[in-house]
Parts: sequence; structure tokens; C-alpha cells
Amino acid sequence: MFGPLLQTVESEGGTTTIAIAVFLGQATAFVIACWIAKRSYDGYRDVRRPPLLWLALGITLLAAVPTIVRFLLPTLLGASSVTTTVLASVSEIAGLTAILYTVYGRP
Repeated sequence: MFGPLLQTVESEGGTTTIAIAVFLGQATAFVIACWIAKRSYDGYRDVRRPPLLWLALGITLLAAVPTIVRFLLPTLLGASSVTTTVLASVSEIAGLTAILYTVYGRP
């Protein structure tokens, strides 16, 4: 069923197998980050503790958003590598800041 489709797939910079492995790794990281963020948000809703909300936001910005930015911007909008790197880095820094605020601040 997928034989002809897989035979026509071409990739730049490496074999198709490596591209599929990288995609699956990124998808797995995204799913895990979303699951952890959702668990933190659910904890916030149960006890209404602001640090849990900041933690959920930080995890989302640190792991989930950069994965989306690095995958969707070049794929859908044709964004350059510099643009995606800058936006992903800004999201990661914001996520780390939110997590640091959770740990050391008084949210």
C-alpha cells in the first residue's frame, strides 16, 4: 500500500530513514511536553496554585512551541532557518524564565 509512496519520497541532507527518525523523535518530544504541561495545568485547576500555572506555561514555551516553530514555519510558510532559530530560541528563553519564576519568584 505504501510501497510506491515511500519510493517517491526524497529528502535533503540525509537519507529518508534518518528524516523519519528525526520526525518521530520530534513528535514524541512534542507529545511528552504537551502531556506534562497539561498535567501541570490540571494541577493548577485543582488547587489554584499559581506556580503550577507558570510551570505549565514554561514547559509549553520551552518544549512544545519551539518544536512547532521549527517544523511548521519552514514547512507551511517557507521561513528561513534564521527566522525559525530566532523564534524558537525566544520561546525557549521565555519558557526557562517562566520556570525560574516558578522556582525563585513569588507567583
